[in-house]
Amino acid sequence: MDTRKEEGLEDRAIVKIAAHLPDLIVYGDFSPERPSMDYFDGVLMFVDISGFTEMTEKFSTAMYMDRGAEQLVELLNHYMSAIVEKVLIFGGDILKFAGDALLALWKVERRQLKNFITVVIKCSLEIHGLFEAQELEEGLDVRVKIGLAAGHITMLVFGDETRDYFLVIGQAVDDVRLAQNMAQMNDVILSPNCWQLCDRSMVEIERIPDQRAVKVNFLKPPPTFNFDEFFTNCMTFMEYYPSGEHKNILRLACMLESDPDLELSLQKYMMENILKQIDDKQLRGYLSELRPVTIVFVNLVFKDQAKAEVIGSAIQDASVHINSVLRALRGQINKVFMFDKGCSFLCVFGFPGEKAPNEVSHALESAVDIFDFCSQVHKIHTVSIGVASGTVFCGIVGHSVRHEYTVIGQKVNIAARMMTYYPGVVTCDSVTYNGSNLPPYFFKELPKKVMKGVADAGPVYQCLGLHEKVAQHCAWCA
Repeated sequence: MDTRKEEGLEDRAIVKIAAHLPDLIVYGDFSPERPSMDYFDGVLMFVDISGFTEMTEKFSTAMYMDRGAEQLVELLNHYMSAIVEKVLIFGGDILKFAGDALLALWKVERRQLKNFITVVIKCSLEIHGLFEAQELEEGLDVRVKIGLAAGHITMLVFGDETRDYFLVIGQAVDDVRLAQNMAQMNDVILSPNCWQLCDRSMVEIERIPDQRAVKVNFLKPPPTFNFDEFFTNCMTFMEYYPSGEHKNILRLACMLESDPDLELSLQKYMMENILKQIDDKQLRGYLSELRPVTIVFVNLVFKDQAKAEVIGSAIQDASVHINSVLRALRGQINKVFMFDKGCSFLCVFGFPGEKAPNEVSHALESAVDIFDFCSQVHKIHTVSIGVASGTVFCGIVGHSVRHEYTVIGQKVNIAARMMTYYPGVVTCDSVTYNGSNLPPYFFKELPKKVMKGVADAGPVYQCLGLHEKVAQHCAWCA
């Protein structure tokens, strides 16, 4: 395989916008119908990186406040850009960055899955090789674990007149998350379907007790196997893999020509504060900071056996309402992704240009409104919302040719964990409870639970409602 370079990165606005979006969107069909769906086959890679949250907490301390964000973004992107570059070199499309994780896709015909699983396994092992025996100078260890899945995938596009969003859903998406959850650090785990579809003669695996998923030990090609030739042949099936005169660039989207209609379509997938920075020609580093915000993490779990079309309709209805509530109170949807058999919206109050005096109470008000509305949406079984306030890293994470504006930090994790461990209610941490300046009878302290990845979240409160009669009635009945 040849080593591709970062050449061809143009200064056009459309190229800067495309860097925030996957090829699946950049070269997609911009149908006005919402929701819209597309069906295809592919291989999915879910990469989870440990150490980023700890890194964020370290650089949030007073000792680092002068240059904390600057040092942090350098370290985050030192590691993340290496992973992104490796995925792009192997022909992958980075679909999403979610804090300290990323999801990548190789979209191929079903008959090509066997060969492409081999390609993606090779890519995964090389990603692990990037981190072997590496340790940050500051003493923070960074490691990755990877899950792979393959099969049928559905892309869902949804939104309203102001914003568009996309998701990939389906069994393969559930499988890749489950595979990643089974992985220990430095593991590559194949989902059961991925193991069934792959070229088993090429892969040395280790069985996982009581599981159909398997752990990859290494690739074992025959002596006459030439991976470079095999890879080159595989890439002929990838429509947007750089070749010919563009063979030395990492991503074909770097070469997009100005196209006002395409630019307008792509802008709808991006937050307004990012578009403003692009218009102002701000450098990526200036978008990165340690910033006090309030996180509202919304999770929607759907009723059993709901079809993709029904789930798509429910997500569409929910997203329109969530977006309208947030816009009215100066919040924004930062990410939407599938999470533990549900759909999660990572919403943030306090982004640049959106800071407001009553940010915490606005976040709780939006959370209660969203909870009440989504609880009535057909086919949504359970609505769970976690709200947490504090300093997090807000910034551009990834590579110059593919990156996203992301929030990382312990408060993001706490909101996500409360959402997961306290289903069916609106919960908040003590900082949000105290910062809301709302009467205590609007809340009820909940029993403490041990939450994965959270050493001590402190007291957790249920928000009973923000109207006098509702809150007093709930408190009386509790």
